[in-house]
Amino acid sequence: MPQNQMLAAGNTALPQRTMSMHHVCLVVSDIDVTRDFYVNVLGFKEIHRPTDFIFHGAYFHNGNVEVHVVRESEPGRLARNAPGWETEELRTGLCHHFAVMVDSFEPFLEAIRERGLERVGGPRVRDDYVEQIYIADPDGHVIELLCQHTPEAGHARRIEIFDLGIAVPVAPGYAVVDPRAKYGLKCTS
Repeated sequence: MPQNQMLAAGNTALPQRTMSMHHVCLVVSDIDVTRDFYVNVLGFKEIHRPTDFIFHGAYFHNGNVEVHVVRESEPGRLARNAPGWETEELRTGLCHHFAVMVDSFEPFLEAIRERGLERVGGPRVRDDYVEQIYIADPDGHVIELLCQHTPEAGHARRIEIFDLGIAVPVAPGYAVVDPRAKYGLKCTS
């Protein structure tokens, strides 16, 4: 049944109010390793967590983004139940992830490189000139980093990553299209 029919069929009207995302909660294997990643790679600050929570966890905040983490209840369970994304799914972002807007990718990429890691996906510049890349935390939770370009910079970046051969398609099974074709310019071949 379509959602609008389900809502119309219900007896209770949903409240008319604006929602805002409060937090994302992730199950992790090691709070200290996770803390290092979210604080020292992504620049989050650890914030107060309710003291009546007797299970292990931590809260992190950056801008208007909160990430809450809780330690897995059984050691190794998270690794045994990992989603096992294919390389192309990770590369294109066709996987579970949450996204945060940033001013520049470089500080985050530098921080993960210092830990011997690399991005798991992207880059791609969308038609609205938002560039996307994907990184993963120590437990494999994928984080999409978004950077808004001006139309001119986004157009140039789209051509640059295509020419470098690092642009990713919109989803697995799709080709990367020369952006010049979209903009009506002479394509390279």
